[in-house]
Amino acid sequence: MIKFSANLGFLWTDLSLIDAIYKAKKHGFDAVELQWPYEINPIDIKNVLAETMLPVLGINTLKGNIEKGDFGLAAIKGRETEAREYIAQAIEYADIAGIKNVHVMAGKADLSAKSLTTFLDNLKFAKDLSVSKGINIIIEPLNRRDVPGYFLTEIEQAKEICELVDQDNVKIMFDCYHVQINQGDVLKRFQDNVLNIGHVQIASLPDRGEPDFGELNFKHLLPQFYKAGYEGYIGGEYRPRTNTEEGLSWLKTLK
Repeated sequence: MIKFSANLGFLWTDLSLIDAIYKAKKHGFDAVELQWPYEINPIDIKNVLAETMLPVLGINTLKGNIEKGDFGLAAIKGRETEAREYIAQAIEYADIAGIKNVHVMAGKADLSAKSLTTFLDNLKFAKDLSVSKGINIIIEPLNRRDVPGYFLTEIEQAKEICELVDQDNVKIMFDCYHVQINQGDVLKRFQDNVLNIGHVQIASLPDRGEPDFGELNFKHLLPQFYKAGYEGYIGGEYRPRTNTEEGLSWLKTLK
């Protein structure tokens, strides 16, 4: 049976994060993802996880100055101090709460050698902090349409970065929505890079709604991912077309 996680940055956003975790448990999800939970005491997260027996698969580093357009900082030359503060914050939070992965957000930067070197140096900093704690570092290619100017946009680019960092706990977030928009050929790209993939996310295209129709047939794709050797969870990171609970029929269909 395929294991699914609920991304609570998108689902049950009308509820408190704690209440949303209970909802995910009630409706049959096997795990949750939290994005930016920092306003909540990590001990409270740890307690609700123990009660629900749901793992938290990941959180993100902070974006930076959102009003000025920041979308992560780790690849931005000159902002290393801020980027590393966010990385350290996320790893400490994950360690206390018992969270498995930290997504280090690259940010909007040009495709220069300086940007690449900055990102690699910050990822090495992240893996040095995280490896002894059993926490994985995740990087995610995002599509250019939703996030113009983002540094990391292609799976092959992410694979090369993982190899340059040269650490087993640095992996790729394979978000099918972003991959399809930027590159297509989703299944072949997954198969070619499966050893570097740490997590998978899904949504329909083109609307990013429930993963139940559109350009990608997840009933076909997901078993193929596992056949290729993937053993992790599938994250539902989508925008409900009405409200979260009215759109959950996909979960039973894909399980």
